[in-house]
Amino acid sequence: MTEREAAMTRRALMLSVLALVLAACGDDGAVFTTTTTAATTTTAATTTTAATTTTGVTTTTAATTTTTTTTTTMALPPVLLLPEGIGFADFGDDPDPVMAAAELLFGAPTSDTGWLAGGFGDYGVCPGTEFRQVSYLSDTLILMFSDVDYFAGGGVRNFISYAYSGPTMLTAGPPASVDVGTTVAELLSMYPTATVLGDDPLLGPSFYYTPGSGYEGIYGTLTGTTDSDVVTYVVGGVGCGE
Repeated sequence: MTEREAAMTRRALMLSVLALVLAACGDDGAVFTTTTTAATTTTAATTTTAATTTTGVTTTTAATTTTTTTTTTMALPPVLLLPEGIGFADFGDDPDPVMAAAELLFGAPTSDTGWLAGGFGDYGVCPGTEFRQVSYLSDTLILMFSDVDYFAGGGVRNFISYAYSGPTMLTAGPPASVDVGTTVAELLSMYPTATVLGDDPLLGPSFYYTPGSGYEGIYGTLTGTTDSDVVTYVVGGVGCGE
C-alpha cells in the first residue's frame, strides 16, 4: 500500500467512527460537545519555619576593685621669727625634722656645710663640739645646729639659731612676728621692753630683745631708730660667732 492509499484509509476510518457517534446520539439533535477540562494544579502552601536555637550566652564581668586613696594635706606651719624659734621649729629641736620642715617650706637647701668640728674657723667661734649651717632661699635664710647645751643637753645635736635677711615675705597681714620690713613702731608694740640702739659699734642701728635669763632672744639691724624705720636683718637664738 502506498502512502497515499494509507492516508485515504485512515480518513475513511475516521469518518466511519464519526458516523457511529452521530447515530448513537439518536434523533434528539444532540450536538457533539468537546469538553476541555482545565487541569488545576493545586500547590500546597508550604510554610518553612526556620528552627531557631537560642544558646544561652553567659557574660562574665570582671570584678573591678576601686581603691580610693585619701590624701590628707596638712597645712604647713607658719614661719615666724621669734625669740624661741622660727615658728615651725623651736630652739633645742632635733636637726633632722627641722631641716625636713624647712625643705617643705623653702625647697632644697642652697648650701649646707655638713657637720663641722666646733671652734675657730670660717664661721667664727662656733659653740659646742659640732656645728652645722644650712641655708635656704639663696642663702637669705640660715639655720644653725650644734651639740652645745644652750637649749638641749650637752652633746645632743639641736637647732640653736636662725638668721634672715631676705625680702619681706615670712609673715602676712598684721605682723605676727618681727620680719624684714617691720617698722620700729611695730617692733616695740610686739616687744615693749626691746632695746633699740642707734650706734651699736658692730651693727649700727639695731635692736635686741631677751624674754628671760636663758639663751632665747631676738635681735637685728634697722635702717634707723624712728618709728617709721624698718628692720633689715633678724637673728634668733645663739648663732656661730657669739
